[in-house]
Amino acid sequence: MKNRETIPTTNEIAAEACAWVAQMESGDMSASDLAALREWMGRSPAHAREIRAVAALSGQLAEMTELAPMLAEAAGVHSGLRKATRGARFAAPAFAAALAAIVAAGLLFVLRPPAGVAAPDAYQTAIGEYETFVLADGTAVSLNTDSRIEVLYDRAERRIRMVRGEALFDVETDPGRPFVVVSDTAVAEAIGTSFVVRLRNAVTELAVVEGVVAFSEVARAVTEPQPASHDASGADENALAEAAKVVVAGQALTSRDISIVAAQDNPSALVMLSERDIQRKLSWTEGFLEFSQTPLEDVVAELTRHNDVMIEIADPSLKTLRFGGIFRTGDVDELMGALSGLGVAVDRQGENQYRLTAAEGP
Repeated sequence: MKNRETIPTTNEIAAEACAWVAQMESGDMSASDLAALREWMGRSPAHAREIRAVAALSGQLAEMTELAPMLAEAAGVHSGLRKATRGARFAAPAFAAALAAIVAAGLLFVLRPPAGVAAPDAYQTAIGEYETFVLADGTAVSLNTDSRIEVLYDRAERRIRMVRGEALFDVETDPGRPFVVVSDTAVAEAIGTSFVVRLRNAVTELAVVEGVVAFSEVARAVTEPQPASHDASGADENALAEAAKVVVAGQALTSRDISIVAAQDNPSALVMLSERDIQRKLSWTEGFLEFSQTPLEDVVAELTRHNDVMIEIADPSLKTLRFGGIFRTGDVDELMGALSGLGVAVDRQGENQYRLTAAEGP
């Protein structure tokens, strides 16, 4: 049994909470500081409650909102997944810098696991298949059609490598083990959140459904071998941290725009998503494809992604034709019928082959 003197009093917890909030206000939060904050909040529900109270009094409640998933877990509160929070729309600078620093500091290990590390577990789907897997920590991963991920967990980190396709991650909060998704072009780190990662034409696309995700570009300085004299903990890591962007619920960003948005040269590249937009992005998890004013070229790309079919748009003028509707992922004929009503002539050339041309006038 612990001595009474070793159990923190309410006043001591309050004092510690004040110190943490003061440090957040100063903007001086290193990667080790954030790790220590995670550990402190996870000690007891009292720690989580007190830091929220102090943050509210100090005017830093908006900053603490970005830590809501971590705080909720520490307080023993489980929030439903896939419910986009409409709270703070912009991440606090102090939290953003600290979270970005963690991403940068862990980047070398993420991309090049040390020798002797166990081979990752692989999960994948074929064309037209959709599966949900529950990982060892309780995290649920829903894989879209023709997708593959590799999972490697250890005591310090939960790491996912996106090999191809698209995945929805409903992350189980674990303040002591960051959840990191890495592709060839970007790294996303989440703390108790729900988000979608899609690989498309060498670009990594991120959409956050709930919580907070730090999104970083994979720099050439990290992916390419470095001279022996290179200091991996120096300027390059700082450059990566500066290029990182904290993305919150209701926002989307691509790997090619991270550095632009992080530098605030073009904040419009950070896309704001309505709840309806998020529902549309997740329609595949319910077995549907939903389009809204979508160019026909993109519609065809989605159809061929979800079905083993070949669709040729023979008339270039049709590529920009706007199309909308909700269809079952495997019902190609229904969608083709809808196109016929929009002035598109559908020529079925084989069991799985279609040719689209502009319909002739009456």
